[in-house]
Amino acid sequence: MKKVQLWLLHAVFFIAQILPARWMGALGAGVGRMLFYVLRRIRLITLANLTRVYPEKSRTWRIRMARASFAEAARTAFELPHVFLRGKDFLLSHIEIDGEDELKQALSEEKGVFIVAAHHSNWELEALTFSMLGYDSTTIYHPMKNKVLDDYMMQRRTRFGAQMQSRQAGLRWLPRALKNGQLIGVMIDQHMSNGIQVPFLGHLANTTALPASYIQRKPTPVIAISLDRIGHDFRFKLRLQKVTMPALSEDKAANTYHMMQTIGDTFAPIIHARPELWLWLHRRWYILEQEEKIAKVVYGTP
Repeated sequence: MKKVQLWLLHAVFFIAQILPARWMGALGAGVGRMLFYVLRRIRLITLANLTRVYPEKSRTWRIRMARASFAEAARTAFELPHVFLRGKDFLLSHIEIDGEDELKQALSEEKGVFIVAAHHSNWELEALTFSMLGYDSTTIYHPMKNKVLDDYMMQRRTRFGAQMQSRQAGLRWLPRALKNGQLIGVMIDQHMSNGIQVPFLGHLANTTALPASYIQRKPTPVIAISLDRIGHDFRFKLRLQKVTMPALSEDKAANTYHMMQTIGDTFAPIIHARPELWLWLHRRWYILEQEEKIAKVVYGTP
């Protein structure tokens, strides 16, 4: 059964990538706008997130931005057949790169590099870019519940030589990977139940403590990346910038907090510049949602 599902997935992606990427993206955007009205629960999560971060904006603005976020998420999903099946030359021809010198300078320190990223625009293409450029990289990821889909994603994500490490598998491999000069990709905008609470877009959110916890033991450069879509087409600009970490104190917990806050703050102007490109559809501030529910029950607060 799994082989049949995998074959069907391959077939659908193969057929889809025959169509121009621009067409697939436009089709996806249309489907996303439709899903905005169909998926009530996700629509409410999206609007709640936008209200939390942009309380000063009008309700009309937040609805328009939520609808645009749905369109961008679906556009990205419909572009995946091209991202996962098209060749290196085709994909790189659609990406402008700004700041690669920052990465090369960081690598020259021979300590490896942490690459921090967010779910911004087409993040699968963003992650794939480094292996296409010839960099030795490993991305920490969260396995999907569907084994067939997870296996397929693993094949596609590693097809240019990148490696993947499940965040459930521990970090014993990490020191050697950095010592060997690898790029270690970490998504910093996911809710982590066992993470630390630091501000993200101005509100506390459970966040991974990596790379801050590691850097305190072995100083390692950190590069923040973002992939900006150019217009609404299948064209992008990849931006890389070094993150300057705050000075360390003797308080390890405080160091971790301030480091991760600094990394998170790096993405704030990127997201604010074009909010529709970020994935507002997920529950980034889950811990605050729970606290607000408790407060409403206990104190009757709105």
